[in-house]
Amino acid sequence: MDLDVTKAQREDRVLTLLHMLGADAADEVLERLDPTVTSLLRQRLAALSTTPPPVRKQRQVLDEFERFFQFAVSNKRTELRLHTEEEAEQAQAPEGVPLTGDPLVDLEKMNIYQLAGALEAEQPRTVALLLKVASPRRIAQILEHLPPEKREQIVREMSSDPRAPEIILRRIAMTTIERASSLPTEPRPKDDPVFRMVEILRATDKPNRRQILKALEERDPEQATQINQALYQFDDLLKMDDAQIQKVLARVDSTTLSTALFGADSRIVDKIMNNLSKRARASLQEELSFRKNVTGAQLKATRQLVTSAIAESEQETE
Repeated sequence: MDLDVTKAQREDRVLTLLHMLGADAADEVLERLDPTVTSLLRQRLAALSTTPPPVRKQRQVLDEFERFFQFAVSNKRTELRLHTEEEAEQAQAPEGVPLTGDPLVDLEKMNIYQLAGALEAEQPRTVALLLKVASPRRIAQILEHLPPEKREQIVREMSSDPRAPEIILRRIAMTTIERASSLPTEPRPKDDPVFRMVEILRATDKPNRRQILKALEERDPEQATQINQALYQFDDLLKMDDAQIQKVLARVDSTTLSTALFGADSRIVDKIMNNLSKRARASLQEELSFRKNVTGAQLKATRQLVTSAIAESEQETE
């Protein structure tokens, strides 16, 4: 959020955000604040229940909070998941089913292994909120593919009937679909050495990462290729500066880009648009407006091409 604002404006934004979180979540937050301010905040929050903030203001506050949150996350070492080129051949949601671009609808369509993988990294309460908009059959599928401890935590949260406005549910769903699209379409083998090495390299500084990769290439070129392919992900675009984004765009054609951006996080779309010429931006916006359905296979293939471009541009600087 902007720092150059008055105390009253900051409090107003906090109250709007608490209102959007719902009564249960707001109470949990308020209990952790200084008691001297909690009473006043509760009174003002109660007033919002009868006169809620305009939807436009809610979206603005949510966008500001998300930018602030992403800044905090980007300054922390990331723990990212492996995605591979191999296709699942056993029971899974068919990749040919097109995604609609509506995150709440696509929760029902997404490959179950990808979706469960994305939700495994979420807080139990967040998952419980998201499952409120899923069908009973889908809820059962998701819970079945989560670790037992995580499953129990989610069920406990679901039993408390957590609530949140649709605008927040849609934002959570959009982020989940975005992350899920880069995950494997099959169950990950236990103790996968490629996965372990990718996790290590993702947490390693670039100079040391390059040295490790070079050693792996000399010892096992095939495994090094698998690791290289899994090392970068589509949502890495969020952490790249404008110069890096432009290097990626130089390697990707417009058709691939418009397909890869279908249903993508609005922050990624905005970042891409801001690094295009006026003419290229108008052309891409037109392509996106005409694109109504994209299959899971198409989305995965085009995002993999973008990911390959990310890898090439990143390795140039390593």
